[in-house]
Amino acid sequence: MPEFDHIKVEPTSGVLGAEVSGVDLAHVDDAHFEEIYRAWLEYQVLFFRDQRLDPGQQTQLAARFGELDVYPFMEPLPGYPHVIPIVKEKHTRSNFGGGWHSDMSYTERPPKATMLYAVEVPTHGGDTLFASMTAAYEALSAGMQQMIGGLRAVFSATKVHGASGYYQNADHPMAMKKNEAQESARFLHPVVRTHPETGRKGLFLDAPHVDRFENMRTSESLPLMNFLCEHATSPQFTTRFRWRAGSLAIWDNRSVQHYALNDYPGQRREMRRITMKGDVPA
Repeated sequence: MPEFDHIKVEPTSGVLGAEVSGVDLAHVDDAHFEEIYRAWLEYQVLFFRDQRLDPGQQTQLAARFGELDVYPFMEPLPGYPHVIPIVKEKHTRSNFGGGWHSDMSYTERPPKATMLYAVEVPTHGGDTLFASMTAAYEALSAGMQQMIGGLRAVFSATKVHGASGYYQNADHPMAMKKNEAQESARFLHPVVRTHPETGRKGLFLDAPHVDRFENMRTSESLPLMNFLCEHATSPQFTTRFRWRAGSLAIWDNRSVQHYALNDYPGQRREMRRITMKGDVPA
């Protein structure tokens, strides 16, 4: 286990996730941030409790992890072009992010990281699950690793943001917007991705954003796609975070999938999300 001089790091599971204490995220010096970043690469998702961050402070913190990204399908918080409000009102049934996925994997350069801050949370429910794609890949047999090693998948936003996609028909109060260029775009990404900073290999595909494998029909792709997606999110590769107001999570979108549970009917949940720009998966 890595050693840290300025922060306390407690793992939340055997494969990914750690809760960090001993730091005020509104005022992070270089020594603290160096250790936070090192812990983030090691544990893939970090959790912080009892933080007080306004949108500007959250933006400044996120920018230390990398260049900020823009979400193409939702209106940002007024005055903060990189901050996306994610709200589920008491009367709505659908939620945002309610399925295993990697954020914006349908783009040419999927985000490096996602930062989520809790403004208002239910009294119970509304947890988020996280899964390590590195651990999932490493658990595959040598034969399966070899078989998928050169495979590429076709990623698109159609299933969730297309004309008949999930978010076009869901009952939620958030300000979604059309982006026809992004809806129609298709990008090929490797199913096995090498992390650009750690060098570790991990699976890179998620059911909401993958149409099929390269040079294959959807019907031919589905059996292997379904196996890999189910394997990748098996319980032994996951951790779970229970939110409180003032909690913050930041995860490595290059090696982690997540799932926002929708198990709090009649309660309100408000979060603020920022993503950081990534590179072309390789």
